[in-house]
Amino acid sequence: MKKTIIFTDLDGTLMDVADYSVAAAQAAIDKLIELKIPIIPCTSKTHLEVIEIQKKLGLSHPFISENGSAIFFPADYFNVSQIDIKNFNGYQSIVLGCEYEKVLGFFSQWRKRYNLSVTGVHEMPVEKVMELTALNYDEAEVAKKRFFSEPFILNNKEVLPGEAVEDIQRNGFRLLLGNRFYHLLGNSDKGVAIRHLTEMYQKKWNSDDLVTVGIGDSMNDLEMLKAVQKPVLVKKPTGTHERRIEIDNLLITEGIGPAGWQEAVFKLIELQ
Repeated sequence: MKKTIIFTDLDGTLMDVADYSVAAAQAAIDKLIELKIPIIPCTSKTHLEVIEIQKKLGLSHPFISENGSAIFFPADYFNVSQIDIKNFNGYQSIVLGCEYEKVLGFFSQWRKRYNLSVTGVHEMPVEKVMELTALNYDEAEVAKKRFFSEPFILNNKEVLPGEAVEDIQRNGFRLLLGNRFYHLLGNSDKGVAIRHLTEMYQKKWNSDDLVTVGIGDSMNDLEMLKAVQKPVLVKKPTGTHERRIEIDNLLITEGIGPAGWQEAVFKLIELQ
């Protein structure tokens, strides 16, 4: 079997969108751990959130936080000597995104400029985050501690004006739409982070002959799916998939969320 890496979104993909359970994917997770195939979360969540999720799942590999804003990996996992490596509680990180203060500064100016009725996560009480995400109090409190991006909601539930969206791009920021929030971040994306991390694995394993798999469910996974050799799109709870994602060689699952995740993993392992 060729060396394989599984890059995966979390909410709505590896984890059930309603209760965050991975039960429907547990057999596949166990098999990948047994085969020593890295499962790499590539998510809008912060590194504090992902570290706790990895502990629960028994994972100890790198991960990508806040939609490609940073790569985190256990100390000594890679033989790296870059000056820009930062250390955090036993993890090393490479920051690809924008500082949170700059994101918030732009968010405030942008909202005023277009008179938008939007609310960022940093403005929400913990209870509101709990309501929107179904996280418990402690989890919601951690989710509010952002480092590179600001999730926000539209209070009037209408679409953002096109000129406001274009203004984000003109100023060097990006706007993504996930399952629950819009996400404002610097000029980084999951695809760039995946390509960077894949190169690090090639050096670690001394091989260019790797198989990269990407599994997602939403438009904020598009760059991830475009950056891997085997892209997978799992169905949403509605029983449909994100139809705006059209990529060659795209595997679309019959199963929803983690059930589709497991379906795809076993199909792809079978092909190796």
